[in-house]
Amino acid sequence: MATAPDKPVVLTSDWGGLSPHLIAEFYTIDRKGKRVDDITVKAALTESNLEMSLTWSSPFENQSSSNFMPTLQMMVQSGAIEGVSSKAGSIFGSDLQRLAHGLEGRTGITKLNSTQVYVGGQAAKFNITALFRAWRDPVKEVHEPFNQLMKWALPVELSEEGSLAVRLLEDGFSYKTAFPSQAPVLLAVKYKDSVYWPLVIESISKDTNAPIDKQGRFVEMSVPIQLSTLTAIDRSDWDKYLSHNTGVNSNQRR
Repeated sequence: MATAPDKPVVLTSDWGGLSPHLIAEFYTIDRKGKRVDDITVKAALTESNLEMSLTWSSPFENQSSSNFMPTLQMMVQSGAIEGVSSKAGSIFGSDLQRLAHGLEGRTGITKLNSTQVYVGGQAAKFNITALFRAWRDPVKEVHEPFNQLMKWALPVELSEEGSLAVRLLEDGFSYKTAFPSQAPVLLAVKYKDSVYWPLVIESISKDTNAPIDKQGRFVEMSVPIQLSTLTAIDRSDWDKYLSHNTGVNSNQRR
């Protein structure tokens, strides 16, 4: 007899008639973008921005003419050479003065030695603040969705075994011996016009001063989260985020 698929689990606050486009969906995926379970966390985002850092540099920045006479150029630009030339006497003083006047307003920077080239990029950062609030049940509307995000941020398991040398002697070499712990999971985040994946949670905060009810349960929690892509992204990745036909959406099942 076939086993019935697990019922989807949605952990969220009650947002009433709030537009679904203003509510972000978080779920776990593999490296190919397929869901690995049926748990979805939903949260309204009070803040969100996607930050991309692209590195450009000038390969000729150390080839300008100023590097041949750096001290002289600094003295000319600061005006200090006038004092030096006056103390140098009649032999060299007049020559230094002419040189100072000739270099006034000049620079060694050119279009060639200031040309920028692309040298790399960092992983994109997705900075958000997720909001959970309780209308009826603080446990289901605040605690459970927050705790699920925290679990996704943490390593699945950290091994308590000893050093690598001891494990090799006891169990021999295998990938489990060399890497006995399990890293945190990969996530996809669906928000407004895009599905961002694969992402990892780099930081997450719990506001322990958030308001509580008489039983000590949080009734509202604002959660700053920084997510990061696994690699620097290119145009095809950006198209992948904007496309909802990539096989990554809230209705997909493994």
